[in-house]
Amino acid sequence: LLGMANCGEESRADMFLPDRLLIMSIVFLAGGIASIVLAFMNSVTWVFGAAICFAPGIAALLCWKNQSIHIISDEQFTYTTMFGKTRTYSFSDIQGLRRNQDSLTLFVAGEKVHIESMAILSERLVERIDNALERIN
Repeated sequence: LLGMANCGEESRADMFLPDRLLIMSIVFLAGGIASIVLAFMNSVTWVFGAAICFAPGIAALLCWKNQSIHIISDEQFTYTTMFGKTRTYSFSDIQGLRRNQDSLTLFVAGEKVHIESMAILSERLVERIDNALERIN
């Protein structure tokens, strides 16, 4: 049901975001720094460019660093949000899955687990989620 992203990157977790998101973050942050320099040299209006670059740069960095899923046993997994908040869930608590345009939302114990479309998922995580979804269907 979920499918799986293939990537040559070393697995940091059972679900993690690829290094290309880190590179994108660095590009945005560099653009923000360049905008600040231009604001001092040319015009204060470049400050808006800095704000426009820093916001997605910081968000991408936080997502790359923090957002993950770790399987801790055959029955449980931990989900860490982009802000570092970690929660433990049971696979048996999975209630459904919604495909969004750019991501997946996994409904677990009345809460939402966000999985970006670019996220890399391990085979064992995909299998466990698929099994849980088949049980409820």
